[in-house]
Amino acid sequence: MFELLIFDLDGTLVDSKSDIALAVNLTLDDLGIPRRDPELIYGYIGGGVHNLILKSLTEENAGLLDKGVDIFWAFYKDHVLDTTNTYPGVMKMLELLSDKYRMAVVTNKPYDHTRSLLHGLDLDRYFVSIQGWKMGLPVKPDPALVQLALDESGVPKDRAVMIGDGTSDVLAARAAGIKSCAVGYGYGVKEKVMESSPDFYAEEVGDIVKLFG
Repeated sequence: MFELLIFDLDGTLVDSKSDIALAVNLTLDDLGIPRRDPELIYGYIGGGVHNLILKSLTEENAGLLDKGVDIFWAFYKDHVLDTTNTYPGVMKMLELLSDKYRMAVVTNKPYDHTRSLLHGLDLDRYFVSIQGWKMGLPVKPDPALVQLALDESGVPKDRAVMIGDGTSDVLAARAAGIKSCAVGYGYGVKEKVMESSPDFYAEEVGDIVKLFG
């Protein structure tokens, strides 16, 4: 039925939340704003960096958003692989599914950081298309990045599925006209993700193999 599996990155293939939270708190340090509890920051991941920094700033400091975003990316570039690694079972999953499918990554993380992370974890070899945020492109839930992956992969919409942990992944897939699969082990709140009505659901990494393997 499917020929292309499109994966979200953070919270789906890799657990990067500690490195992201560290970069946020280093940003707040630089701005002279009190640090946030990492657990609170984890809940902000998934909607793009502007959303991440805006929620991490106090309301009275919202005017520092653009400066905060620039500082964040400078810090995160140096900490992108401090503790980040694949979720247990992801490497085996990709190896198994690569025999049957073409695969792609679509993430709101900037493209350069995405390439560095995937290369550092030896994951880039699995993907025919890698799409991350670039200047002028909207992020998920807008379907633009998903469409770029479809175009580069050369796979029809009815033969592609988006796999991710967030509501934005499900909504981006729907807007692009493809199926979606939510996962239950990432950063997304399960109840909210399920309210967006994904076509498939995988509680664990191994369930992705059961669904599509």
